[in-house]
Amino acid sequence: MPEPFSTEVFEAQNVSRDHVLDLGGTRIPFRSVIEDMVFYDTDGTPEASVCTISYERTDTSGPRPVAFVWNGGPGSATSQLHLECLGPYGIGRDGEEMAFRLEENPQCLLDICDLVFLDPVGVGLSRLLKPEKAGKYYCIDGDARSTAFAMIEWLRRRGRWDAPVHIIAESYGTVRACRVLAELGRSPVSESRMVPGIPVKSVVLIGLATSMEKTDCDETLALLPAMAATNWYHTHGGDMASPEMDRFVLSAWDLAARELSGAYFAGDDLPGERAEELAGKLQTFTGLPAAYWLSHNLHLPSPEDFMKRCVSGYQLDLYDSRRKIPLDEPYNPIGNGNMPLKVINGLLLPRLGLDTPRLYYTGNLNVHAAFSFETEKLDGPLMRTHIGCLRDAMRSNGTKALFASGLFDLCTYAGNTSYVVSHAGFPRGHYLHRMYPGGHGVYSTPEGKSAFLRDVRELFLS
Repeated sequence: MPEPFSTEVFEAQNVSRDHVLDLGGTRIPFRSVIEDMVFYDTDGTPEASVCTISYERTDTSGPRPVAFVWNGGPGSATSQLHLECLGPYGIGRDGEEMAFRLEENPQCLLDICDLVFLDPVGVGLSRLLKPEKAGKYYCIDGDARSTAFAMIEWLRRRGRWDAPVHIIAESYGTVRACRVLAELGRSPVSESRMVPGIPVKSVVLIGLATSMEKTDCDETLALLPAMAATNWYHTHGGDMASPEMDRFVLSAWDLAARELSGAYFAGDDLPGERAEELAGKLQTFTGLPAAYWLSHNLHLPSPEDFMKRCVSGYQLDLYDSRRKIPLDEPYNPIGNGNMPLKVINGLLLPRLGLDTPRLYYTGNLNVHAAFSFETEKLDGPLMRTHIGCLRDAMRSNGTKALFASGLFDLCTYAGNTSYVVSHAGFPRGHYLHRMYPGGHGVYSTPEGKSAFLRDVRELFLS
């Protein structure tokens, strides 16, 4: 990694402030706490810090539930989930445009659980204090292990050992969530072997990252629901939440599961008339001409091909295909502006009482560049797969899962998530897969956010 340029000197923080939030006419008092969980080398010197921003209701007693929240990357902070979906204070908006102001979030979950926004080492306010220790933290197992021990430390500091624990994770954070379940579990043959035995009641996985991995589901089949939703949106005046669109998307998935999969199995033996019929149906759902599909044997060459062909003269955004960029303009998938960076540093942290030169990084590509995606191989059995870790938690602890997919997400496909979930061997009744009218962050539209948070509430209260 490049040497960092920094104007800060690390000092461990523990800052709290009291607030009141109006949720549906009910005034809820709560305390915000910003604190570092510092990890030490064997010689007693700090090597890394995981910093959390917590919101804890103050007018209740007993084993109150707590939800730990993180994003993905690796190298992405919780800022979007924090400011656009779950936090008590959200980023302001003027129509579709973000604005430099804070607004109270009337859909915050503080009435049913406390919230802990946890940023892994290297992002947010969390820091790698010894660069030579990057390999310890910037890897699948070290990332999950440090996250798990930060959660344990958070519970220890408050004596919240009996609190029902939930996890909300997005993108790569869904992989982290699966590995954290294993780290918190009681398996004697894998993971850290510290076997703390802290069960997690439920996990909410947004934009399942394992759906980006190659599966037995053909990529065209996996992408078909997203292509259908995208085509509908751009040809029906921006409609994204009508029953008609829902039926259109479900019909596309039915075409993938019941007709196209059989055609792919037939291969070159598929009769020409049948191929033309299916190409016509693909044109209906995707907007790409039947001749295009016939020329590619009913397969999409790449997601980028759809992104550049769906709407003439435009390229669609990878993370939210509602957004279109003229083909003659440069395309930046992460956007050119960063209002969350301005709002969280300029408005939110001062509101929460933090006065420090430490900058909140909404993203850090150095983390991603240095990250190892290899899992450890310990003595005996090999490490479990990510989905295997989740399946074991369901079977051992009764953990329940909500898989949340955005219909306009061309990065982690809703179709592939559906396939992964239905082939994972999860115990029946322990999981639910929902598709929302949103992008990679399913809460990116008001309709998607409302439906998503309704399902989260139902899961947490079950």
